Amino acid sequence: MNRRLVLLSGLHSAQAAIFLDNYPKAAAYLDTLSEFDYWQDYPDLSAMFNGIRASYEIKAGFDYPAALAHLTDALNWFREDGNMLNACAALHNISMIYFYRRDTVGLKYARQAMEIGSENMQDPFMMCSAQVVMAMMLMVKGDYEEAVRYADEAKRIADQENYTLVYPRIYMVLGDAALHRGDTSVAEDLLKKGFAAARNSDPDFYYELAFPYSRMLIQSRRFQEAENFLTGTLNAVNRNNNVRYRYALLGQLADLYEAEGNIPEAYRYYRMASSSRDSLLNLDKETSFNDLLDLYEQASLQSIIRKRQYDMYVTMFICILSILTCAFFIYRYVGQSRLNKELVLRNQEYMKRDEMLRNYLKREAAPAGKVSADSAEDELFGKLEKIMREDHVYRSNSISLDELASMLGTNRTYISRVINRYADKSFWGYINMYRIAEATEILSDLEKDVQIKNIYERLGYNSAASFFRVFRDETGISPSKYREEVRRMKSKA
Repeated sequence: MNRRLVLLSGLHSAQAAIFLDNYPKAAAYLDTLSEFDYWQDYPDLSAMFNGIRASYEIKAGFDYPAALAHLTDALNWFREDGNMLNACAALHNISMIYFYRRDTVGLKYARQAMEIGSENMQDPFMMCSAQVVMAMMLMVKGDYEEAVRYADEAKRIADQENYTLVYPRIYMVLGDAALHRGDTSVAEDLLKKGFAAARNSDPDFYYELAFPYSRMLIQSRRFQEAENFLTGTLNAVNRNNNVRYRYALLGQLADLYEAEGNIPEAYRYYRMASSSRDSLLNLDKETSFNDLLDLYEQASLQSIIRKRQYDMYVTMFICILSILTCAFFIYRYVGQSRLNKELVLRNQEYMKRDEMLRNYLKREAAPAGKVSADSAEDELFGKLEKIMREDHVYRSNSISLDELASMLGTNRTYISRVINRYADKSFWGYINMYRIAEATEILSDLEKDVQIKNIYERLGYNSAASFFRVFRDETGISPSKYREEVRRMKSKA
């Protein structure tokens, strides 16, 4: 009966499942947690939920925009509450999103974390972790000298306080910087220390260390050792179905064979890496088509082939690129058609709800007779549908099962059973069905270009992130994309 403990146990279970790369189990925990209607009583746990949800979005779906929305909600609450340690952690996680994307925009969030750490010197862990994130973002920028300075300071604090969790990232930065200087022996020693520290950490730490380590082996011309290491790491990535690291490892295998002078094998792995990257782009909601060409621009394969007068490979390269381009546009066309079909099916579902309502209202208006259990439940559900349609009670941001039962003069157990039986949904699923139905109606009215903020506030959602998540779950796309699709369909009609 301890609600706080229920939420805490669910949150930690979800986080553990994410760390174990068991994303179906993590999703099951998160979905169960989202059904609870007493989150408003525990705002600190609600912020924690947003942080864990963001971690899930990054690792399971590569949905960086959704992760940013969750983290921003959490960050705002932590700041308002004065919880600087967790605000700093949220800024770290936002910076890491940009690190995974190798985007220097994350530097500004790392600097904000540094400011918080500097103002809270009594908390050495906050300062240590801020130094680590700052070092990683400077490494992305290419400022290795400054990156090493921050990494060395983070290591000094970690050594003093025995913060073993941060060692893999510190050694990754120091090792990569040594490799950049051309000091391969120092780089190898540092990166091996990182691997040793990463054994009991998040698997992502190991994969991040794998990239500078394989580059070190290639630069040292230890080709067989590099091949064994990369293929072993690739097998581990494939077992975990980690698409984000798979395409990068394939690219490094291509670099290995290119360095060996094995052009046909290098070309084969570049092609595999491109295909894998295409899968990643399908999952990454923000990436443009131009990113698909990055691998070819960076590979410099054309110049190698030109030097060796492999005209046949040039022709094949152009053909493969053309095929990929055509495949991309076919994918977009098929995806668009599928999306249109989904929108139509959703609208049909809401039309069926209208028909159900009319049927129940007819029953309610029928002459009274002997009241059976079924007819009593019919009547109750009819009343429920009526206050939902006419009084719009679902718009209240404080609506709960208890409040709804009070309105209808019954108890929460009975009304919950009626909703489950007649609507085939949970309480929140039923509420969200009405909310999203009205949202789609507003978004379909092209004459009134209502702002998204006004929509979610009107419908009783406490944050944009909550509205976006539920809308996407119900319709399969974001509100802005829904409006765009309706406009496109109407213009075609």
